[in-house]
Amino acid sequence: MFKFEWLNRNIALLMTGRFLRSMAQGFLIIIVVIYLSRIGFSAVQIGFIFTVTIIVGMFLSIWVGFAADKYGRKFVIILLTVVSAVSAIGFLFTTNYYILMGLIAVGTIGRGGGAGSGGAFGPFYPAEQALITESVKPKFRNNAFSYLSIFGTIGSAVGSIIALIPSHFTHMFGMDWRGSYLFLMALAGVLYFVMVIATMFIHERKDRPKRQNALQISWKLVGKLSITNAINGLGIGFLGPILVYWFFIKYGAGTDAIGILYTIVNIIAVIPFLIASPLAKIFGSVKTIVATRLFGVVTLILMAFMPTFLLASIFFTIRMMVIAIGNPLRQSFVMGQAKSEERATVASLSNLPQQITSSVGPAASGYLIDMSMIEMPILFAASFQFVNAILYWYFFKNSDEHNEE
Repeated sequence: MFKFEWLNRNIALLMTGRFLRSMAQGFLIIIVVIYLSRIGFSAVQIGFIFTVTIIVGMFLSIWVGFAADKYGRKFVIILLTVVSAVSAIGFLFTTNYYILMGLIAVGTIGRGGGAGSGGAFGPFYPAEQALITESVKPKFRNNAFSYLSIFGTIGSAVGSIIALIPSHFTHMFGMDWRGSYLFLMALAGVLYFVMVIATMFIHERKDRPKRQNALQISWKLVGKLSITNAINGLGIGFLGPILVYWFFIKYGAGTDAIGILYTIVNIIAVIPFLIASPLAKIFGSVKTIVATRLFGVVTLILMAFMPTFLLASIFFTIRMMVIAIGNPLRQSFVMGQAKSEERATVASLSNLPQQITSSVGPAASGYLIDMSMIEMPILFAASFQFVNAILYWYFFKNSDEHNEE
């Protein structure tokens, strides 16, 4: 009988958690922006909410990195998941702009979980990365990250299907159209609480090396990752949740059309996650990551000028299929380069510049869309991601990709 050598209880529980979180993120990223628009907020107001969310997420990520390495990765994941659950349920009780901004910011509601992302998102992700790496042998690291991404992608696909509910069930809770949206917010809260229960059963090593000096860290590695992530963050900021709004404004696509698109992309994305590890063995992780990112830039530019939602969807799907190959490889590569006692900290600090620079994009994208410069957010995103690919190759082309412990 065929058996995965790397599969154990911890990885199975992490897969379950990734699936549940991705399911919630899968429909939240589609419905939240449209919900905010339908209750009367402008593109600039929506963009500003997510700019604030990114800034709050930046500070959360810093705390996560240090707290996870010092106090435990499982504790951090549970705490932040409870916060996400409470934030999602909070939508049921208010339409106040500033309260919603706070709920979205602290709970990371409506960010992450985009098509083909594999669910690798959130301020707690540095803790999850470290926990995954701790649970497998180094030679199986790419496999573990790839299959975690597969489970995340399947969860996102299910979530994308669930996002069709507002289009087909317009009256729930005895309310008008808002009822179906609020039903999904309540469902997200429930999924997050179930994830908390699954995470409680993960076994975390008590004897792992712990870093005592907060300033004693691989700063050279952090510096290289920070520069590449900062540039990538500029590109991500012009996409993110605003991409759903871009489809909504440019093509008039609603939650049903975008939900179907994201479902298709998430289902197809299972294929690149399956071939990521074999490709890395043939070409090397760095070459594979850079090549897929450059291909993604080309398809993103083409998508910006498509005259119909169908054609834009085709190029979007092709792009997400290709860049999905690099997602688990990047995560595994960083964990392989970092020392065991500083993995969560390296992940959080190196992602900090990305959080900062990506905060520029949502509000800027909203402004450009309001000014009828519809294609510009996509072109800005493509430009920054091109530079990111070049810098990644420059910094890591000679790195040891088979780091063993």
